[in-house]
Amino acid sequence: MKKILALTDFSENAEHAIHYAMRFVPFWQTAELALLHVYEPPVLFQADPSGGMGPEGTSGLINYTLMAEQAATLAESSREKLEAFKTELAARYPSVAITARVTEGFLGDMANELSEKEGYELIVMGITGKSGLEKILIGSNAVKAIESLHSPLLIVPPQPANALPDKIALASDLELLTTSGIGQLEQFMNGLPVQELQMVTINKNPADPVNQERISALKAQLHLLNPVAHFVQAPHVENGLEHFVTEHHISLLVFVHHERSFIGQLFHKSISKQIAWNTTIPVLRLKNRL
Repeated sequence: MKKILALTDFSENAEHAIHYAMRFVPFWQTAELALLHVYEPPVLFQADPSGGMGPEGTSGLINYTLMAEQAATLAESSREKLEAFKTELAARYPSVAITARVTEGFLGDMANELSEKEGYELIVMGITGKSGLEKILIGSNAVKAIESLHSPLLIVPPQPANALPDKIALASDLELLTTSGIGQLEQFMNGLPVQELQMVTINKNPADPVNQERISALKAQLHLLNPVAHFVQAPHVENGLEHFVTEHHISLLVFVHHERSFIGQLFHKSISKQIAWNTTIPVLRLKNRL
């Protein structure tokens, strides 16, 4: 893991997430960190030929020149902030090449484009809000980009998580991983002080021969990470994960996003009332892409 792309909106949570990711530098021999701030283009409405009012009572006529000037001012202010943060990081981490970029567009598109073009192996972002896991699974304004991001994504909550993870758990629905997914997880854990990968599945029958075969196959796929399987029964998947993380002192949770898995479903279902977990641990989201 030598090249990291960090998303920032200049919030304390984003800054905290970046400093957390930088703790991996000695273990991954990180060579490059790219800071990216994306601001969305202004929403433009066509003038109403009848002279009527636009959405929310706004005038049908638009001052495009003023909007362009405001966008330019915003971009310049963002560049100044990002350059200042870059300078601060460069002083603290002199062994890492740090770049900074401010661009207009949509977060997911810009992050994917830059990641694929420059070969960044991990994307880092912070989250806000009281229910950290809820924001991860359902989404807020920034987190809506999560599902569209292709690269491994490290999501760091606002609560202190300064230590490197020493116990990592994989939330599994017993679906086999692709070669890409296995490689991403091995690459992330390589060099970290983690002796075993805790593999937890919720509400599956451990005595079912099919589930036993899947566990055996997953263990074979992940044998380099010394996987240990756990079956947990709970009223809801979220409750089961919460209990497992607390009981086993997990310091980082891994999700592999399958479109049809319970993880994939959690990205789409409105289950905010079922999630009552203010997560204090980072989450690594991988996509099981071919």
